[in-house]
Amino acid sequence: MKLSSIFTCVLAGAITSAAFPAEDAGRTITDFVTSTITWTGQVIPGDAAVSITGTAEEIYKQIIGMNPNYDKELGLNSSNSTVKRRALELIEKRAPTSNDWTCAYGNDVNAESIGAGVRYLYSIANGDCSAPPGKPGAGGCTLSSCNSGAGIFLCNDSSNTLHTACFIVADNAVEVLINCQRSTYNGGNSWTTNTHGQIFSTDRSWNVILNRC
Repeated sequence: MKLSSIFTCVLAGAITSAAFPAEDAGRTITDFVTSTITWTGQVIPGDAAVSITGTAEEIYKQIIGMNPNYDKELGLNSSNSTVKRRALELIEKRAPTSNDWTCAYGNDVNAESIGAGVRYLYSIANGDCSAPPGKPGAGGCTLSSCNSGAGIFLCNDSSNTLHTACFIVADNAVEVLINCQRSTYNGGNSWTTNTHGQIFSTDRSWNVILNRC
């Protein structure tokens, strides 16, 4: 399903919600990203947890290669899952997200491409995503997802390695996606929806960024 169809119910708000000018136009991925994420979780029921490094898409493909039944046995839609997928629409917030977000950070990226990254993060939701130590303003950032130049970054502002559930990264990316989208009419029935921004955890020890990758 195309993300554009999911946006239908919130499109009116998206059009009237203007994106702020990008503050970070001069930065590139190499300025703040140290690596892709490391995922740690169970791939086969009953087996020990394993660690895999890559983007969410790369990790998911490796998991499926190790256990073709992963989705049914341990995935988000399995009977063993305790995590529910957030719809990409205005719904009640879960505790991991906050109102501490800004649309003034980053550069425009395609919202549908961000949505693809979000879906891969939810596909590995039963595991832990990590980011290296950092500090405010110079966080240790990992690239969680990169689809058609649209990136989801997990950045750590604390002096300790960050470990957080991958579904929380996805939830926070959805929060920015909802609040920082801007649609452009292309003529006919065609619209392009872009997004970019940043959201901080409730204790401001880490953040999630939507930006170019």
